[in-house]
Amino acid sequence: MMEIKVCRSTELSKKDWESYTLGFNETMHRDFSSEFLKNKYLSVYKGYSCHAMLVADNGDIVGGTTVIPCFYQRESERFVCGLAVDVYIREAFREDPLALRKMYKKLLPLLQAEEVVAVIAVPNATAYSYWKNVVKWKDVGSINYWMLPVRAGKILGKRGIVGDALNFSSLCYCCLVYAVSAVTSLFNSKDRSYKYSICKDDPYYVGKFRNASYVKKDGYMYKLENEDGVKAGYMITAETDGRRTARDQFKCISAILKNEVDIILYVGKLGFFQTLMLKVPKKFEPKLLPFTCDLISKEEKYQDMLDICNWDFGLQNYDVR
Repeated sequence: MMEIKVCRSTELSKKDWESYTLGFNETMHRDFSSEFLKNKYLSVYKGYSCHAMLVADNGDIVGGTTVIPCFYQRESERFVCGLAVDVYIREAFREDPLALRKMYKKLLPLLQAEEVVAVIAVPNATAYSYWKNVVKWKDVGSINYWMLPVRAGKILGKRGIVGDALNFSSLCYCCLVYAVSAVTSLFNSKDRSYKYSICKDDPYYVGKFRNASYVKKDGYMYKLENEDGVKAGYMITAETDGRRTARDQFKCISAILKNEVDIILYVGKLGFFQTLMLKVPKKFEPKLLPFTCDLISKEEKYQDMLDICNWDFGLQNYDVR
């Protein structure tokens, strides 16, 4: 009979970290070190994250559900929101279909003790149905993709004459919208303010973007990725004084284009007038991004957290690429 162990990151032994990392890498197809995961879970404002661990008879950790506490704000008020990450159970130990539900439910008292108002996550297509129907998390809404297709032939995997024609057409389109945006960005349309957003001084947020793979300039940040042979530039944010602007977006995309990318993508909200990026239709999105929430607090004022319109949420909150 396997046991569920609830703990803080600081309470894990060396053996715990080793078996947890082994199971994590095996399930997630990664090659992370224990030190990498330690740093991820410990470099937060409380100095630890909260875990429910599935423990085998021999004492090895064979599954985990982790919630990282972060500072968010509701207008000007700060509160603690938990990010659910790195949920896994090793394949050989999945005999109980309710194991994840039991792990999360057993974790709830610790989250309440840590004054976590809500837990948020963007589960993948496989996990989404489980968290919604079995664990009973609530839908907040879908997160949108925006794109600038630079080389459509490369994106669609077309070669030869068809691929060349698509690449030429999309390059012409990019030149046109870029020229138009050079003018419209001068008016510097700004995004509206949102009720819920991450605090930019939150240690987890700050630490996440210290990675050298993120290119940071005044007002914008982006990252380059190779997605199955397609060179993608992800705009993480483009803002001044905490609000996205057309001018910062134009500067960011100009910088990304210098890297000869095939496509530029943004995941999140673009609630201002802009002419550079197209909203990707749902049927063409690389993957569905359902934003879900378990509202732990019973306070009435937090009930509007379940409305996507109130959230500023995207790659800067959660790496959903």
